[in-house]
Amino acid sequence: MLALAILALLFQVSSITRDEPLWADLGFDRGLFIVADPDAAESDAARSNEDLAGKTGIAPAPTPGYRLAGRLIAETADPATLAAIASDLAGATVEPLGTVDDFWLVRCASVRDALRLREALVPLYGEAAVYLDARRPWSTRLPSDPGFTNQWHLRNTTNSVADANVEGAWDAGWTGQGVVVGVVDGGVTSTHPDLAANYNSTASQSGGGDSHGTSCAGIAAAVEGNNQGGVGAAYAAQWSKMYFGFASQNATAFGFRNDLNDIKTNSWGPIDDGTLANWTSAESAAIRDAVLLGRGGLGVVFTWAAGNGGTADRVEYDPYASSRYTIAVGAVTDGDRRSGYNEQGSSMFCVAQSDGGTRGIYTTSGTSGYTSNFGGTSAASPLGAGVVALILSANPALTWRDVQHILVASARKCDPSNSNWVVNGVGREVNVNYGFGAVDATAAVNLALNWTNVGAEQSFDSGVQTVNAALPDDDVNGVTRTFDVSAAFVVESVELVLNVDHNYIGDLAVTLTSPDGTNSVLTKQRTDSQDDFVNYVLTTLRDWGEDSAGTWTVVIADEDPGTTGTWQNYALKIYGYDGSGGPGGDSTLTSAPIVAGTVAIVDLGAGVPLAEAWLAASTTGPGATDIPQLGVTLGLAAPFLLAGPSQTDAAGFVSWSIAVPPGAAGIAYWLQAAQTGKVSNVLAGVVQ
Repeated sequence: MLALAILALLFQVSSITRDEPLWADLGFDRGLFIVADPDAAESDAARSNEDLAGKTGIAPAPTPGYRLAGRLIAETADPATLAAIASDLAGATVEPLGTVDDFWLVRCASVRDALRLREALVPLYGEAAVYLDARRPWSTRLPSDPGFTNQWHLRNTTNSVADANVEGAWDAGWTGQGVVVGVVDGGVTSTHPDLAANYNSTASQSGGGDSHGTSCAGIAAAVEGNNQGGVGAAYAAQWSKMYFGFASQNATAFGFRNDLNDIKTNSWGPIDDGTLANWTSAESAAIRDAVLLGRGGLGVVFTWAAGNGGTADRVEYDPYASSRYTIAVGAVTDGDRRSGYNEQGSSMFCVAQSDGGTRGIYTTSGTSGYTSNFGGTSAASPLGAGVVALILSANPALTWRDVQHILVASARKCDPSNSNWVVNGVGREVNVNYGFGAVDATAAVNLALNWTNVGAEQSFDSGVQTVNAALPDDDVNGVTRTFDVSAAFVVESVELVLNVDHNYIGDLAVTLTSPDGTNSVLTKQRTDSQDDFVNYVLTTLRDWGEDSAGTWTVVIADEDPGTTGTWQNYALKIYGYDGSGGPGGDSTLTSAPIVAGTVAIVDLGAGVPLAEAWLAASTTGPGATDIPQLGVTLGLAAPFLLAGPSQTDAAGFVSWSIAVPPGAAGIAYWLQAAQTGKVSNVLAGVVQ
């Protein structure tokens, strides 16, 4: 008790004042610091450097870039005593420092309080065992390759938001190491001096080079640190080459060495002339098998150039890019706006940087050269593939669907004033020009590092629904059919399989509306003189995160005079999951079935020990909601606080008792626990 009284006296008489530089021991540095706001929980600071005066007596200028936290790091084998002292003296809390034995975080209300508490604790624990938690000025360690300054798509110094935001991922150490990006193209020059060191010949088909493919390979995985040209988005990844051409060649390429190739980027497709294209059953089956069986069952990730047909064409008219198994990557400029050639579509997944503004893409070209004018969605797809390589280097256990979820959740809203941004039924913003937005490598990697794989895929198939209705000529109202889906799960993608007997399918506009009212244009009236839809698959992603249950509406209208036809039948196929998984680490949220009129017990296991935890809920569905106070992103749309804060025990466990209203039966729910810097899995279900 006497020792505690002495410590309290030391705390009270601390000489720290508001206006003078503060002395601080940061563990890695000690000295006087000019603190911008010492009464804040965190504050920017500059080292004063008064103690570093040279032989002339002149001190260096202050060093900015420090960030001081109102936290101490303490080393002790007796956390109980530390917690008692910290609480009594400063109202501070104590929690483990990750998994490091005998190290503890002492959380105070402010930087000033933390410094005062340290002065009081040093006599008991020693100088070296207690220090302020701080962040030093970091070197960004950007590539030194001479052409890197030309690669605005990786680091845009003119418009800092309008790039792929790779720097944070690189600085954290995620550069594509251990990942193989396959380039399916007309060939790649494997001996190019900026590509050769990253070439994986075992994962490659034999054949010659092609400048287009060489440029694509450079965007994804050009070598870093060799004093040659620029770098790839995933400059430590390996790359391989496969060849497109005949349908048999395409199918072979899709299936080639999927034990080695993690990603396959494709910057080719049908002619962009606004007409519906078809692919062969062999090609379709090869992509399906690669995605479902490749990469040890986790699935090869396919990125695809979304197309250069402008507003006269749509992603849906290209079966390769619009497939639910692929990621259609469109193009944005260095000004963060739609490239003029970029197509629109309900199956547009995301966008990445390319030409169309004031600058093109700098990348490898020919046998040993470079170009500053590469572009089109041909450039966007390998940039997207490079970002996926960073994601998989950070978390190689992700499935192909988890990669898609991470890209959706981390996409940046580009061109925010564009009028085509709409909000779907769970609050997810989507745009026919940009899909879910621009790829953001750092945000994606941060999600991947703390990601729990989503639940197994679920699906619903309506079977063939007979219509046999004449389509009125030149009538925008057309013919409407509805289908009620009883199966309830979280939607990822939706396919509409159509059979229509018509002599000029360019007359036909097809739309699909979800139970939440989200509208997906699948075809528009256009110039396309082909006959008939024959089991044609049209795909939308705009319903991502919505509930599959309810009434889906299909409308087909013949919007131009001169020809008539008959809508024969359709099938509706919905794919998704149970809502489990998503952002979160190893902490696990569990409960028994939740029943109306009872008290539900919801348990959090393996959370941060001896720390506050909150239980969030949503009746809307999964989504992505930032909680800046905790430094986390919840995997819920429109979340609300259900319980907490509650303290976890020494094992990181806490249990909540939730009174469930008697009238809650049938309500779908999504639950997730949150702590500082950590979230649990998403627990989904329906109240019984």
